[in-house]
Amino acid sequence: MSVYTAVSTAELAVFLTGYPLGTAVACEGILEGVENTNYFLTTTRGRYVLTLFEATPAADLPFFLDLMAHLADRGLPVPRPARRHDGGQAALLCGRPAAILQRLPGRSPERPDAARCAAVGDLLGRMHVAVADFGSTRASTRGAAWRAEVGARLLTRLGPADQALLREELALQDTQPLAGLPGGVVHGDLFRDNVLFEDTTLTGVIDFYYAAHDSLLYDLAVTVADWCFDRGGWSSERVTALLHAYRAQRAVTPAEIAAWPVALRAAGLRFWLSRLQDALFPKPGSLVLIKDPAQCRALMLTARREAARLTACWAHG
Repeated sequence: MSVYTAVSTAELAVFLTGYPLGTAVACEGILEGVENTNYFLTTTRGRYVLTLFEATPAADLPFFLDLMAHLADRGLPVPRPARRHDGGQAALLCGRPAAILQRLPGRSPERPDAARCAAVGDLLGRMHVAVADFGSTRASTRGAAWRAEVGARLLTRLGPADQALLREELALQDTQPLAGLPGGVVHGDLFRDNVLFEDTTLTGVIDFYYAAHDSLLYDLAVTVADWCFDRGGWSSERVTALLHAYRAQRAVTPAEIAAWPVALRAAGLRFWLSRLQDALFPKPGSLVLIKDPAQCRALMLTARREAARLTACWAHG
C-alpha cells in the first residue's frame, strides 16, 4: 500500500466517470504496505479506498474482488468493491488495473491485547467457515516455488548463520508440507495493519490480495505470528485467546494441532523472505515502507525452540 503511481486530478476525474460515486473531493496517498498503490478517496457521495495494482495481473482481480463481496454478503466486516456503471469492479487507471473499495471505520491497533486477539481469532474462524461455499479458487503465489526462487536469490546476500537458517527452514517446509491439512481460501496476510478497530470493536479486515487456496492452519499461523509475537518473545495469553476464539468458530483437527509449530515456522519463513527481499532488492517508489524482517526471523527461532509450549496453548482453547 505504498505510493508507486501518482494519479493526477484530471486522470482521477475521468476514472470516476465510470462509477456512480460522484466527483472527487480529496485523494491522499497511503504509506503503509509494500505491494500496491493506495489512496484515501473522498467523493461527493462517500469515503473510499482507491487501489492501483502494481504487479497483480488484471485477470486475478475478479477472484479478490468477488471474495470480498462474498464475505461482505455474509455479514463479515470486509470492504465491498464499488460497481461501475457497466457492472464491472475494476478498470485501468494510469495504465494499471484499479478498483474502488468501501472505506471502513477504525484504525489498526499498535499493541494488541488479549481481547483484541480474541476478536481476530473469532473473525478468522468465521471467515474460514464462510469461504466453504465460495466458488472460485486461486493457487498461492507464496508457495514452494516462490520460496525456492527468492531463497536462492537471497542466499548470496546473507551471512553464514542466516544462510544456514534459511537452508534448514526451506528443507523443513519441503519435507513436512502442510498441504494435506484442511484447506480453503485464506486471507494470507492478516497482520494487525490489515485489521481495523474502534476502541475494542473489530470494524474491518482489509487487503485480500494474497488470498489463495492454502492450509487453513497456515492462515491461522500467519495471524498469530503478528498479533502474538514481538521481539521480546510471545504472549501465551494472547496466543491462547486467539486460538480459543478461532476454535469456537471452526473445529480444528488433531493433525492440525500436531503441525502447529511447523505452520508457525512456515509463516515466519514466508515473511522473513519477503521482507528480506524488500530490504535487499527494493522497488522504486515515491513513498515506500520497508518492514523489518527481524521479527519474522525471531518467530522461526521461537517455534523451533518452544514447539511444545506453543502447542500446549491449544489445550487451553
